[in-house]
Amino acid sequence: MKKLLLVISILTAFSAVSLANGDYGTPGEFLNWGAGARSLGMGKAFTGLADDASAVYYNPAGLAQQNPYQLTLMHVILYEDTMYDFAAASVPFSGVGTFGLAYVRLGSSNFDGRSELWEARGNFDISNQAIFVSYARDIVGSLSAGINLKVIMESVYDKSGAGYGADLGLMFVPSEYVSFGLSVINLLPPAVKLDTLTETFPMVIKFGIAGKFLGERIIPTLDVEKEMSNKGLKFKMGLEVYPINDLAIRAGLDETEITFGAGYKFLKNYKVDYSLSSQELSQQLGVLGMTHRVSFTFMFGGFDVNVSAEPKIFSPVGTRKNTTLTIYASTKYPITEWELNIINEDDDVVRSYSGDDNPPASIIWDGKDDRGLPVSDGEYKCVMKAIDKNGKVNESGAESVKISSSLLNQPGTIELEE
Repeated sequence: MKKLLLVISILTAFSAVSLANGDYGTPGEFLNWGAGARSLGMGKAFTGLADDASAVYYNPAGLAQQNPYQLTLMHVILYEDTMYDFAAASVPFSGVGTFGLAYVRLGSSNFDGRSELWEARGNFDISNQAIFVSYARDIVGSLSAGINLKVIMESVYDKSGAGYGADLGLMFVPSEYVSFGLSVINLLPPAVKLDTLTETFPMVIKFGIAGKFLGERIIPTLDVEKEMSNKGLKFKMGLEVYPINDLAIRAGLDETEITFGAGYKFLKNYKVDYSLSSQELSQQLGVLGMTHRVSFTFMFGGFDVNVSAEPKIFSPVGTRKNTTLTIYASTKYPITEWELNIINEDDDVVRSYSGDDNPPASIIWDGKDDRGLPVSDGEYKCVMKAIDKNGKVNESGAESVKISSSLLNQPGTIELEE
C-alpha cells in the first residue's frame, strides 16, 4: 500500500506540474520544462534573446549569433526518484554557420509493477527523452535562420516508442539595442506510438522580443506563445540585470510561475547559473512548490578579435620610441573592413588606422597622433574593430599602453635619450 501511494503521488506530481504550466495532457509536455538555469530564471522568455547554447531548445536561429563554443549542463532532482536533465552544445564554423546539439530527459524510477491480479512484476521506470540536432546561419543582413531535427523517445514499463520532428526559427537583430525572435515548434510534428496509443505533438508558435540597454547590462524580454490546438495566448516576461561585471540577477513571470535567478562568470571561460521558481498551483496541490535549478556552462575557442601591445610602456623621446600592436582577428565570415583606434583618457581618438579586407598582423605606433604630433604622457586604450561581410562588428577588448617621458633608466622602465 505504501508503494501504491507513492506511485499515485508521483503521477499526481507529474500532472500538477503540467497543469501549473498550462500543458496538462498535451503530448510532449515534458519539453515545456525549460532548458538552462539562466533562461529559467527569466521565466523562459527567451525566444527573442536565445544567445547561448539553450537556443537549440528555445529558438535555433539564435545559434547564428553565438561565439565562442559553449557547453551547458543541468541536472535537477525534482522529487521522489524523479529527475530532469538538459545538456546542450553549440559550435560555430567560419563561413558555414553554427551547429548545435541538445539532450533533454525527464525520468522517474522505482515504480511498482503489478499485473491485473495485483501480482508483483518488479520495478519499472518512466522516461521521456529528446535529442536535437541544430543548424543556424545568417541569411541576409541582420536576419538569421535555424532548424532543429529532433528525435522523441518515450518509455513506460515494457512499452516504448519514438517519433521524429522539426522546428524552425528566425532571429532579427536590427540594432545593438533590440532583437526579435520567431520559433515554430513542431513544424514537422513528432508522432509517438506506445502500444496502441499514438500521440502527435501540437504545433506551437512563439514570438519574442529582447531589449539590450546600458551596454547589455539591462536585458528585458517578452514572449508570446500560441499553441495551435488550444485557444488563447500565453505570455512570459523576463529580466536580466548586471549590477557588476560577470554577475547577473534575474527575474521572470508567466501565467502560473514566478522565477528568480542569478549567474556568475568566473575564470573567463566558466559560468554557473541558478534559478528558483514558485508554482502557485502546485503549491496548492501540495507537491513541488519551490524548485531549485543549477546549470554550468563552459566556453572555449570560437572566434575572437584582440590586440596586444609590446612594450606596454614607451616614450617617443626615449630609447623605446614605439610599441608594436599585434592584431589577431578571426571572424565567422570574411572581413571587409577593419579599424584600430588609439584612445586617450578623455575617450578621444588620437590615432586611427583602417583598411579593407584582413588587417595586418601588426602595426607600429610611434606615439604620435593623426597629425604627426607626439601625444602627451598618459594611459591609452587600443581597440580593434573588424566588420565582416554581413555587416557584423567584431570588437576587441581594450588593450592599455602607457606613454611616460619621466622615468630615467630604472629597471623595467624607459631609458631616455640624452
